[in-house]
Amino acid sequence: MSLAEKKQKEVESHSFGHKFAESTKWALEKAFKGMGQEVTETKNMAHSFFRLLESKLNLKERKEPPSPEEVKEAIEQLKDLGRLSFFASISILPGGGISLIGLELLARKFGVTNFTFIPSAFRKSSSGTGET
Repeated sequence: MSLAEKKQKEVESHSFGHKFAESTKWALEKAFKGMGQEVTETKNMAHSFFRLLESKLNLKERKEPPSPEEVKEAIEQLKDLGRLSFFASISILPGGGISLIGLELLARKFGVTNFTFIPSAFRKSSSGTGET
């Protein structure tokens, strides 16, 4: 290999390394920016959930603390918000409904009985209210 060819390979190697470093830097900056955004969004969600919980339990107008049943019901409502967002997102995809059923059946097969992505308003009940 001639000296010119060695120099050319060295330049190409340096160029590749530089491009790789730049793309890695860009990817890391994007990831850190995304994580920062997620932290902010999670913080905002927590504030929203607290306001919803405070409203659901009517904390501003009462002197006694909420009963354990009220707290359980409010927490179940918060879970339903998460279920609803996941349920709606998956349901609009082709085959999404079947995927949700498959996930729940798989969970039951492995002994997880308290697992559901279906919000309480969409579940069958004997009372006819949609709640279980």
